[in-house]
Amino acid sequence: MDHCLFCKIIENRIPSRRVYQDDVCIAFLDINPVNRGHVLIVPRLHHEDLTSLPPEVAAHVASKLPALCAAVVRATGAEGFNVIVNNGKVAGQTIFHGHWHIIPRFHDDTVNWPWPQGAYFGDEIQQIGFAIEKELAALQNPESGA
Repeated sequence: MDHCLFCKIIENRIPSRRVYQDDVCIAFLDINPVNRGHVLIVPRLHHEDLTSLPPEVAAHVASKLPALCAAVVRATGAEGFNVIVNNGKVAGQTIFHGHWHIIPRFHDDTVNWPWPQGAYFGDEIQQIGFAIEKELAALQNPESGA
């Protein structure tokens, strides 16, 4: 996609500092890191977000996370890390090409975490659980008409 920053990086039209690549995905340093060592891993094929990735592509990219995360922690001396996927503008996605962030974390960094937590009331947890199960079944078996 000609307008996609990550597609341009994948095609070497924009320089990047790659740390991993294979036929399905590449991983490179974020040029605006949350903390030094912040890595992005992206599938080579353009898909807007995680929900549009073919399952086999998502599984392949995810299979690279353990080694990449361990390498980031070892290389930066981080005390932990976050793996984050932002999907949709409201969730903070700014580049609409599915990707994962690996962010090294340090005791004294300036990242504000954890996020605020809410609660369910009455039978809300049962209702939302049922709705998710119903939609998941429909997505996994679209010809059933569920």
